[in-house]
Amino acid sequence: MLNRGNRGAAATQSAGGSASSGVVVLLVLALGVASSAFAARAETMVKYNHPVFHNGHRVLYHGAWRSHGRAKPVAKADEADDTPDDKPAKGALSSAHEFIVLVDPDDATSLRMATELVNAAKAAGLKARAWAGKTSPDALAKFAATDGGDFAVAPIDVLAADPKFADMRAKSPLVARLAPEPIAIIAAAGIADVGALQGRPVAFGEAGGVVDATGQALFAKLGVTPSVVHMGVTAALAALAAGKIDAMVALGADESRAVNDASRAGKLHALAVPWRDDFTAYAPARLTDKDLPKLVPADGAVDTVSTPFGLIAIDAADGTPRAAQDVAFVAALFERHQPLLSAAADPKWREVSLSAETDWARLASARDWLEKHRPAPDSALDAFRETAKTALDDSAASPGQVADKLYADLLRAKGAGP
Repeated sequence: MLNRGNRGAAATQSAGGSASSGVVVLLVLALGVASSAFAARAETMVKYNHPVFHNGHRVLYHGAWRSHGRAKPVAKADEADDTPDDKPAKGALSSAHEFIVLVDPDDATSLRMATELVNAAKAAGLKARAWAGKTSPDALAKFAATDGGDFAVAPIDVLAADPKFADMRAKSPLVARLAPEPIAIIAAAGIADVGALQGRPVAFGEAGGVVDATGQALFAKLGVTPSVVHMGVTAALAALAAGKIDAMVALGADESRAVNDASRAGKLHALAVPWRDDFTAYAPARLTDKDLPKLVPADGAVDTVSTPFGLIAIDAADGTPRAAQDVAFVAALFERHQPLLSAAADPKWREVSLSAETDWARLASARDWLEKHRPAPDSALDAFRETAKTALDDSAASPGQVADKLYADLLRAKGAGP
């Protein structure tokens, strides 16, 4: 799935090539999933003037490190870092508030997307900054209680499904779903499948980090109970090499220098995650040897799952001062994502639909903006949607038959077919 030029299409593949996977591919084509991209600008965060690596990732910029409580920004390299990237465009939004977007730097893709969200806000004339912090459900709940930031880029599988986080969901609504991230389980030689990890030591990243809750929730779904170990990517890879643990769970493994270096020894491999019908919070994904060289067989593939990410508005329930304050940031994101779409931008933005519905209540300003800009009804497209829903329930049809029927209907909806 992670091939940089083909992420969107491969995200719908599954091991069985089921009819539902074919339907998903054609639905993406038919519904014209709204894409967003933001051209990265190096001035968003303070740039290091020397090579810095954090848990195996090359870190180009730094913001402010946060713990579970309130935190302060790290020292800036020089006063020039506060100079605006450029003058606000005509008609720029106005807000004296500096918007903080929290992101876990252990996930390179999330870090980049958070930076691009910030860039969109700054291009609209707002003050904004991406700040590093842990983004597990418990960590986000503490941020909300301590005024630890305005928004967070975080996995939403556990947050959206676990009843114990219902209060947090109510207080911290969703702005938009972002692109899903594939989960990689990297194991030592001799571990043939995920089931073999029962009772064995497995690293789930740092406690409260981006991988922790998501990885443990996936193992619980699989019915496998490993011995949970908390350590960062670099330490986990060293422990794997030393035989102290049997596997590790990672997000953004394809972009990790540490993972790439460790894989060269040829003693590690990626494990498949078998798809299940109750994986409603996930999407099927496929890792190839281009994504994870040496961890996946040459010219082969390993099927896994990807977890959904979202942009969360922290402590901004309807009617609160935070909700009113966030209006400017949401307007910057929603009004500028389409013009900033670029082939040179991160391909993950092409998998984003700002209007995608979830069971999580949406931030009031985001909800209002989408309602105001709802497209005019399209009878042909509505008819196609009904056909797609029917096809999903047609268990007698083969995947090929379903795909052919939907493709023909899609052509007719576009006026290109008989």
